[in-house]
Amino acid sequence: MSQWIQQLRDSDNSQYLVYLLLLLIFAADSQTQLGFAHGFLYAPLLLLASLANKIRLLNTCFYSAILLIILGIFTSPAAPQGFAFGYVVANRLGACICLLLIYLQMRAAIVLQLHQARQQANLQRQQQQLQLINQLTHFGRWTLDPHNHMLLLSAEAKALLPSGSRSRLTLSQFSALFHSPYQAALQQLLSDCIDLKQAFDIECAYRLDNDKTHWLRIVGYPATDSDTGMHGIVQDINSAHQISMRLAQQQQRFKQWADSMPIFVWTADSSGSVTFVNQTLTAFCGKTEQELLDNWLEIVHTEDRDAVMSHWLHCVQSGDAYSIEFRMRRLDGHYVWHLVKAVAVYDTDGKIEKWLGSAMALGAAAKPGAAKPYNVLSG
Repeated sequence: MSQWIQQLRDSDNSQYLVYLLLLLIFAADSQTQLGFAHGFLYAPLLLLASLANKIRLLNTCFYSAILLIILGIFTSPAAPQGFAFGYVVANRLGACICLLLIYLQMRAAIVLQLHQARQQANLQRQQQQLQLINQLTHFGRWTLDPHNHMLLLSAEAKALLPSGSRSRLTLSQFSALFHSPYQAALQQLLSDCIDLKQAFDIECAYRLDNDKTHWLRIVGYPATDSDTGMHGIVQDINSAHQISMRLAQQQQRFKQWADSMPIFVWTADSSGSVTFVNQTLTAFCGKTEQELLDNWLEIVHTEDRDAVMSHWLHCVQSGDAYSIEFRMRRLDGHYVWHLVKAVAVYDTDGKIEKWLGSAMALGAAAKPGAAKPYNVLSG
């Protein structure tokens, strides 16, 4: 029976069946003397139309049935002799009222079913989107049962953890999955989240079967419902962590290379703020790296500062290569002329990402106050 109803709902021809039955009932009504309750035969037809679960079909069937019941008064043979016309009208009116009640109930049932179907479709869509997000961001969910302090892992979260992990773990069992430096900290954060309602966010590592380290991000936050305990996510950040480590290694190699150079090497960000100076420069002027980052103009001769800064700001705004000669103060207080150059490094969008610069001594030291004009070099 349910299979037949499903076929009726899926078929586009169900409306034609209802329309055909409407005509057959009307034809039968037209051949029957007035006074007989043939108008009530439309009631089963309304039930059939409602099984198709289509509001438009039910509306069409109801309004057509009402119209045909009224039309039947004029097309049907006369009532038996002695049968008052008022009874005929009352008969037809009773059929209309009966159909109206059935129609209202069936329509409400269809509206409810359609609403539930939309809710189910939205839920399935949300689940599909969540699964897609899980696949793209590599994360799974977990919840904590506050009564027995057991962590319940979703299938996605379990798949991110070391092989052989169970779906239900105690706090200590969950913490023990990771390297020892993170175990105590993670267990303490979980306990604080339960007792103090504090959210946490920590990155932990565990060892794979091939002895390689794998990084996960563990996030926890208290639930609004106190009976629920807490919720959280487990996210795979191994790729991002490896990229971060490679960048750190590249930065360290660049620093080692720059510190080994006999000339001054420096970098600046896109706004022109100096972000790095090598040890050769700090040893030359007797300043720490942080002091130079905060105020590198301090070691520039006072007579050269305006021109140096003006040319630097022009290059930062225009992207032109920076090339200029000016004096820098040595550790012993003497000023030495240097040729300072810098070029812009662009990102994939064609915007300046940073500046790479160098400075090379041009000759012997000049005594403080020695006059020699600065020189801005073209190209």
